[in-house]
Amino acid sequence: MQVSVEFLGRTRVLSRGRELALSRQSISFLAYLVLYRELDHPREVMIEHFWSSHEPARARSCLGTALSRLRKGLCIEGHDCLELSARGEPRISLSAPIWYDVVAFESGIGPSLAAPPGVLEPSLLENLVVALSHYRGDLLLGWYEGWVLTERERLRLLCLRGYRRLMEHYSAVGNIENALAAGHAALRIEPLQELVQQRVIELYHASGQRAAAIRQYERLAELLKNELGIAPSKNTRALIEGVRSERPH
Repeated sequence: MQVSVEFLGRTRVLSRGRELALSRQSISFLAYLVLYRELDHPREVMIEHFWSSHEPARARSCLGTALSRLRKGLCIEGHDCLELSARGEPRISLSAPIWYDVVAFESGIGPSLAAPPGVLEPSLLENLVVALSHYRGDLLLGWYEGWVLTERERLRLLCLRGYRRLMEHYSAVGNIENALAAGHAALRIEPLQELVQQRVIELYHASGQRAAAIRQYERLAELLKNELGIAPSKNTRALIEGVRSERPH
């Protein structure tokens, strides 16, 4: 692809390795069209999202200007990233030579989550690992519009599901090291996932790392106390009691 657009983590647009200087408004507008690429975008809806505080005539002018600037900024060797439907609604052109990290992320994770539990087929596993590598951070850091916050949380949860599925696969094939790596990757995104914490403790215990299992529980207990003012769940406490009751290997 001639152009790469990154919305996850650091937001930037690269053309042949060189970062393009798109305005914040253009990036926001592009992100909206990409994230909602399967929907129609009546101009009235776009105006409501981006220029609801403007007078109608001014808002329509702003929309026209935004479309023009984005089209100009991402017109690559005659390929236009934007196209208009028969009703004049803006949408992303699927033929434009542009790669979007968020599209690659979503499309790579979906099939693995839809697959039966347990071991993944090699192609699904490869696609899942590559997709997760695209998640270099939360969506559009520094943007706080309502639709951005909604999509940020959705993609964050999708990433967590991806890492849990990866952990499940590696556990099923007996690769404890990679299963633990996937579990810790999920916990770096959201450390308060107690079910993932339980699985990490179980994996440590199963691999003979009793002390590591106990340390994992103690970190969880401290985190829950400091963040939420609660203790680990009954199931987690029962799990660690079983670990502690055994003689060290």
